[in-house]
Amino acid sequence: MSQAYPTIDDWEMFSPAFEQFADVVTQLRSVESRQLEHGQVEQLLEEGRELLRRLLQGHLDYRAANETDWESLEGADGISRSQRRQGCESHLETLFGDVIVTRRAYRAPGAPSLFALDAALNLPPDQYSDGVRRRLGQEVAIMSFDDATERIAQTTGGHLPKRQSEEVAVKIAQDFEAFYDLRQAQESEASEDLLVLTTDGKGIVMRQEDLREATRKAGG
Repeated sequence: MSQAYPTIDDWEMFSPAFEQFADVVTQLRSVESRQLEHGQVEQLLEEGRELLRRLLQGHLDYRAANETDWESLEGADGISRSQRRQGCESHLETLFGDVIVTRRAYRAPGAPSLFALDAALNLPPDQYSDGVRRRLGQEVAIMSFDDATERIAQTTGGHLPKRQSEEVAVKIAQDFEAFYDLRQAQESEASEDLLVLTTDGKGIVMRQEDLREATRKAGG
């Protein structure tokens, strides 16, 4: 089956991104920009993060407009959901900033709604994208939560408060033990290499003059 080309309406979903791109290019071609140092041009191009956010938003809008309309959707609970509601929105905090995911809800009395597009996009249970979660995991491994959230705010378009960052850190670490249990369960590779360990058993040098009087006498 040949791939369909986007229609004019499809391109319209990306018009905000085109506008942002044109604005950045206009600034780079301005008379004022000719007087800028390269570092100032770098600062100007940091606005490119907004361009990326608009591109992501355009793609999400495109996916929403072309979402398959199923007659019903059955969840893991075995309940078939045939009631459909369009235009349900969910916020997603990404490395480029906040975007909105619009999708169709499938509902049934007494059962939680299901969203087929959420599954297709593999959206997280909370509002923080995989990119934000990955960056948080890298940062909290080497610094405090306060410093990590500040660094994310300074270097990305994402916003992750301290309390939420702690909750996300717990979630992304939940498979840690299972991951290493799996590695240990795997059969080790055959190797003739020797594993040699060296240890220093001489203990810690204690300066006698720093000991209390009673301790020094007891150790003498």
